[in-house]
Amino acid sequence: MYLPKPKTLAETGLSRELLGRLLLRHIQEEGSLALPALADRLCLRGSIIEPLLQELKTLQLVEVRASGRVDDAIRYALTQKGQAEAQDIAARDGYLGPAPVPLADYNRLVLSQSLGERGIRREPLLKALGDMVVDEELINTLGPALNSRRPLLIYGHAGTGKSFLCRRFNRIFDEGIALPYAIAVQNTIIPVFDPLYHWRLNDDDTDTDGRYVRCRRPLVMVGGELKLDMLEVHFDHQSRQYSPPLQLKANNGVFLIDDLGRQRFSADELFNRWIVPMEERRDFLSLPNGLHFDIPFEQILVFSTNLDPETIADEAFLRRLGYKIHLQAMPEPLYRKIWNMNLEQYQLVADDAAFRFMVDELHEGSGKPLIACYPRDILGIARDIMHFSGRAGEPLGREILRRAWNMYCVH
Repeated sequence: MYLPKPKTLAETGLSRELLGRLLLRHIQEEGSLALPALADRLCLRGSIIEPLLQELKTLQLVEVRASGRVDDAIRYALTQKGQAEAQDIAARDGYLGPAPVPLADYNRLVLSQSLGERGIRREPLLKALGDMVVDEELINTLGPALNSRRPLLIYGHAGTGKSFLCRRFNRIFDEGIALPYAIAVQNTIIPVFDPLYHWRLNDDDTDTDGRYVRCRRPLVMVGGELKLDMLEVHFDHQSRQYSPPLQLKANNGVFLIDDLGRQRFSADELFNRWIVPMEERRDFLSLPNGLHFDIPFEQILVFSTNLDPETIADEAFLRRLGYKIHLQAMPEPLYRKIWNMNLEQYQLVADDAAFRFMVDELHEGSGKPLIACYPRDILGIARDIMHFSGRAGEPLGREILRRAWNMYCVH
């Protein structure tokens, strides 16, 4: 989506008051700044910023400081009155970055980049899961589930690869999205760009609006540490900045709530929080000052758990999820593929007898199912034992496999 640079203050959609506050904060941070530097910091044209500086000068908040050298640009600094004003602003709002984009512009952008118009096909899905061993039935279920954009529940025994699978969902979409550094809800600035979740893409187009950054579609993943207040806007008194909810950071991407049922609050509380966003595809938020606003809820929402879904959710909510995918023990041919992949990864040598010992004696003898975590973890421990014992490079035998199994499994 092409986002041209705004040419006038009106085209930014922002108020003089908000931009004036941001200018004072940037000048306060550096002591003095020239117009080109301020334009770079706010990601706006100098022709928009210069009249605002003149207004701040008229209000005796900034003054011009010349270096005395003819070839140096005029620099702007705060007056004593401007220092007091900037300190008051900083005490209320610590944001210091590019100019935000209006909430209405952000909402339109998210809807224009919705996954709904970009159907998933088999080839991109297989490519995204290329480092996994998955059966055809899972592919045939997962594709339509992701295409539906309906919430998805993935459940099954611990170690079946649920989290490993979900972390690859955003690989399916190879196109980038535009993301604002921050949004303005009236005159309140809420940062949006978070390098923890948003991976920049190279973009050499200097003619686009610099208030946006081009990123991969995000994957926001949270587990047992999730708290309900992480789904609301809150003010951090230490940084003096507003923090956006996780679902806002996940817009146009994937939001994975892992280990469902392991949070400190009940799953019912979480489900009740999601009922309206899931049905209306928009979320209603509020600022600490009581101002209410809404944002699009445009993301693939995925729940993952190793608990029985019927013990953590009632039937009515499970119906709302639409798709439920049960990851179970795998057939032996798939298990063998994972075994061979991990032998190669760990640079181990093993014959068929070692594999048969793993399946027929260790698994069957303990009653443990054939799930993806065992080859990865057991062979990793076996490699560590062999390296420690000075036996690296030797064929993997029963003795090492049994020792690795006993170290890994709780009996």
